[in-house]
Amino acid sequence: MTRVPPAHGHRPALRDSTGSAHGPGVEPGARPRLSAEDLLAARDALAPFGRLSRQEPIEWAAEEPLAPDLADFYRYVGPEWLEIDTLGLPVMFFPLDRLWDEQAGYRWNPRTGALLVDWNDDWTVVAKQGADPFIHAASTGQVLMAPGDEGWEDRLDEPRPVFRDLTEMTRALAAVGTAWARFDDPFTADWHLTEEVTAAVVAGLEGVLGAHDRAVDLARALGYLRAV
Repeated sequence: MTRVPPAHGHRPALRDSTGSAHGPGVEPGARPRLSAEDLLAARDALAPFGRLSRQEPIEWAAEEPLAPDLADFYRYVGPEWLEIDTLGLPVMFFPLDRLWDEQAGYRWNPRTGALLVDWNDDWTVVAKQGADPFIHAASTGQVLMAPGDEGWEDRLDEPRPVFRDLTEMTRALAAVGTAWARFDDPFTADWHLTEEVTAAVVAGLEGVLGAHDRAVDLARALGYLRAV
């Protein structure tokens, strides 16, 4: 089983997209931006799982502008190719210069290039577990999930908001990976997940989300079906 690797990278000084010191205030006429405190907490949580680096919006390979929250996320958290091991397939993060390519199969059909009519232009896939996307909504800052058996077009439900923003998503997924990595053998002799593993995942999520019911719901969505 893969262990959590040592941390990489260092903390950059936090500035917003205008070059001003970034704080938790609300810009006039805009919803709150990600705070410096939350960005640093997300970076610290993600650092044990892979390489982080400052990445600028110029690396975004699309004509559409990069959402301000995503610009801040890649400047100050900056995941490169990064995996968080958990039950089933790992959660994958991507470097900014490849993030547009990862929209294939969600924003457009990868075989024909045709835009998918049920994809909102406001959305960007920011991480994936297998074919299940974690979707950032630029207008609200929230992150949505849409679990399915065979990917977006075969999803079981419409996307629903799960995280208040990118930093909460990052800290929550890192908490799951940290809990999972604590156990050398997470399964019983008959290949059921042990109660200790599920309890550790729920506890880690509750520490981030602040509510037991939210932690249980998310654990189940991530495949820990016996979470209580």
